[in-house]
Amino acid sequence: MKRNTLLLLASFTASLFFGQNKFEEVNTSKKLAASYRTIKDKDKDDYFQQYFWLVKAEELKTYPHLAKIKANVLYQFVKEIYPEAVTKKLDKDEQILRANAGLALDQLFKKKDFKSTLAMDNVIAYVDPSKKLYFTEVNPEKITELIPKQLYSFSSLDKRTKNEKFYFLWLDDDKYRIMSTIPPTEDKKFYKSLEEYMPNYKFSSFSPEVKKGNKGDKKDADYYYITPFQEGNENIQYRTEDFKKFELVRYKEAGGAWENIDKKKKKK
Repeated sequence: MKRNTLLLLASFTASLFFGQNKFEEVNTSKKLAASYRTIKDKDKDDYFQQYFWLVKAEELKTYPHLAKIKANVLYQFVKEIYPEAVTKKLDKDEQILRANAGLALDQLFKKKDFKSTLAMDNVIAYVDPSKKLYFTEVNPEKITELIPKQLYSFSSLDKRTKNEKFYFLWLDDDKYRIMSTIPPTEDKKFYKSLEEYMPNYKFSSFSPEVKKGNKGDKKDADYYYITPFQEGNENIQYRTEDFKKFELVRYKEAGGAWENIDKKKKKK
């Protein structure tokens, strides 16, 4: 893998989510909740948004198959899934909803009732009073480790449309990237090859299988080989080093065996 390029992109991605919240230096919801009595009204937007992000990240950390992921990475991941609600864009009704949630939270937090269902319902109502931002959810149980400590697959579900999309979560220490499991349409070379060899192929909506290349082969070791979930009797396999450019490797026509692309005769 072109490690330096990936690290640069990952660092840029991560940098987008820092320096935007007054309470970002507080790294646990318990610690943040304990400081509630000192929080000024003008800072409560940032306060409850940070509290929401921390709780969501801590919930992910409780799942055994996610426990090995660093807390900071899960925090960044949560921030990308649940973007910050911009106060200036709230209409009058939404401002009223936020104000009501704020009053309820004032009572609950002063009583140290931080983790009850009622408290979290009001936190969500406070950070997303429009109910427009957080229709998308990620089921922690569907986050699958494909390559230990390096690559995960996960899906996001739009609760309004019921549309589910699958992605890769690539990790490198405390950095990460989120990539689609399907090659981007900008990769003209890949789609030209796909049209040439498998013109009727349709990508599955299910999570694919991913394997690393041969460690004993320097030319192959940096590749990720991706095989989409097979629906029907045909399928393809492709590979990538950077999850930006992809190369078709093998194909399987209906009723046939796997064959390498370089052995396939061009279709006329």
